[in-house]
Amino acid sequence: MRAFIAKNISLPVQDFINDTHILKSLEDLRISQYWDLEKQQSYQFEKFLRLLDHSIKNVPYYKDLFLQNKLTLKDIRTYSDINKIPILTKKIAREQNQRLVANNINWKKTQKGITGGTTGPPLKLLHDNSDLSLTWAAYYRWFDWMGLKAGDRYVKVWGTPMVLNIPMSYRIKARMKEFYYNRKIINSFNLNEKTIPIALKEIESFKPVFIRGYLSAFIQLAEYIVENNYKLSYVPKAMSSTTETLYPPYKKLIEKAFNTRLYDQYGCGECNSIAYDAGDGGLYITSEHCFLEIIDDYGVEAGMNEGRLIITNLDNYAMPFIRYENGDSGKFGQTNLDSKIKLPILKQVIGRSVDTITLKDGSKVHGVFFTDILNELFNENPTSIHRFQVFQVQPGKIEFRVESKVDLDKNYYDKLYSALSQYFLEISIICMPELPKDKSGKFRYILSNTKEV
Repeated sequence: MRAFIAKNISLPVQDFINDTHILKSLEDLRISQYWDLEKQQSYQFEKFLRLLDHSIKNVPYYKDLFLQNKLTLKDIRTYSDINKIPILTKKIAREQNQRLVANNINWKKTQKGITGGTTGPPLKLLHDNSDLSLTWAAYYRWFDWMGLKAGDRYVKVWGTPMVLNIPMSYRIKARMKEFYYNRKIINSFNLNEKTIPIALKEIESFKPVFIRGYLSAFIQLAEYIVENNYKLSYVPKAMSSTTETLYPPYKKLIEKAFNTRLYDQYGCGECNSIAYDAGDGGLYITSEHCFLEIIDDYGVEAGMNEGRLIITNLDNYAMPFIRYENGDSGKFGQTNLDSKIKLPILKQVIGRSVDTITLKDGSKVHGVFFTDILNELFNENPTSIHRFQVFQVQPGKIEFRVESKVDLDKNYYDKLYSALSQYFLEISIICMPELPKDKSGKFRYILSNTKEV
């Protein structure tokens, strides 16, 4: 009954109650994913121009922006003209928050949101129904790619309230939602040596087709499985991690532990459903929903090189984010000629631009720099690649924190210290039973507050 309700009733009811069009959008996306590049770009550019026309007429911030820069819609004729539009930074978005809201907004057809605030004060958001429809449709198209169906039984390893006295009304509502969506929630904020075996038993008993959750929680579960030679009695068809950057060693560890494929995804609060992993290399960009640019430090297109991500949400007319720099960096990938899917590819999301560590020569690196070192040193044994966190307050000096319940053996310590010494003047390697998370419960590999000297 739960599967029937989730697969055949939940989405139509959701569309009816919320006045969205998820199912219709999903049908459209299942067709557009096979369009050739020329048709994709033409469709995307037409949506960009419509959004821009609306924003210039109805959004105070963009109306003034175009006047101040002596721009009109006629000045944007081709893709290359888009860079005439100044970039919207997080700082500007916070300062101009209310002026980003359209003055012809239909408040009944909007949903309020907020960014996580991981890299600064939270940003208040508004999403209209068209934006929500495309966001969810792209998410369910991803289910097609993973061989799943909307409504399949799944486990969500997620943050839940940790207070002791949760109101009965909340408990009842949560139970109804779990039944309705055919899911079970495991509290990712309460995973330790005592609770992990219980959580694994709950997962096995529920027999989910799909498991979705925080990457940090998956790593905890996977390390327990491998280190204790735990034999899972049930193997899910697929898993997907979110909220944190998925580095190759952790993907390898989790897939080994759960004996299934782990799929990646990428989005942000300002524009969800940006790119999804289909299991054949890279993340397919939802180009029907967002326009993604990658530029270098000089504002020039980065090509296939690493650069800053600039995002335009093509569907949110309530609060448009046009050429928005969300703080992430990444790089494009080559088109997969063997795939039927013709969408462009985001090869890798490397991390937040603020989440960088400064080497002794002044170079800045992301967390992938450290996972590459660990992978090279300890590739023969994935369980040796412990979860880590790098803390820096001065360039060239770091505290490298390793999550382990036992002290590091001398060989491991010496190898790691020797490798890091090539890049840093001062290194402190410490062992911690559990690495700290931020207030939202998310884990950050890089904690940097460098002061240039």
